[in-house]
Amino acid sequence: MAVPTKGNATTNNSTPGGSFRNQAHTQNTGSGGLIVAQFTMSNGVSYSSATYGGVAMTQLYQINRSGLGQRMAFFYLENPPTGSNTLRVNFSGSQWNPLSTHIRSFTNSGGVGASTRTGGSATPHNASLTVEDDSLIMITSCSINAITSQQIPTGTNQSYTQHNTNRQVATGAISSDAGHSAGSILLRATATFGNLSLDRTEIKGLGGSGSSRRRIIIC
Repeated sequence: MAVPTKGNATTNNSTPGGSFRNQAHTQNTGSGGLIVAQFTMSNGVSYSSATYGGVAMTQLYQINRSGLGQRMAFFYLENPPTGSNTLRVNFSGSQWNPLSTHIRSFTNSGGVGASTRTGGSATPHNASLTVEDDSLIMITSCSINAITSQQIPTGTNQSYTQHNTNRQVATGAISSDAGHSAGSILLRATATFGNLSLDRTEIKGLGGSGSSRRRIIIC
């Protein structure tokens, strides 16, 4: 297998002011194309669908974080149209609060793999995700308080964007380019204090004749 190649990323934290939001994004050219989108917004309305370049995206999850008053979702599309297109996300009604948006493109990807979500837990919030060889991991968190780190794996801080949707959202954190060996990968999210969520999703490598990487078992 081969580690997915990271492509363009787009973030936005504006208020839709209606029942949908359009966001321009450019998908990279190459085999094994994949586009993913992470959203967080006030839970007064829900996500009904998303498209990229007019093509329907698949909803991986949608979760109502009632304790935070937020609704988080993840959509993806394999082999999306390349070049500059519009990603449109639709809601069940008008949204008058900010929408946290993070869009990421990949090539050389085998698609979306394992995905697990954990609600509010006291900082540091520790979790794990079992992945295949040569995969990447994306994580996102939400809290009442400022989020201070997104660690993939635990102990390795990854860059992220912090949005304010009337709650604090960390979005866009992803593994280093080298990816992970197969196994259970330990993850951590931290905030200044209090509870925060931790959602994690595997971005699989492109299948091939097998990886030559040395495998490390993480206990």
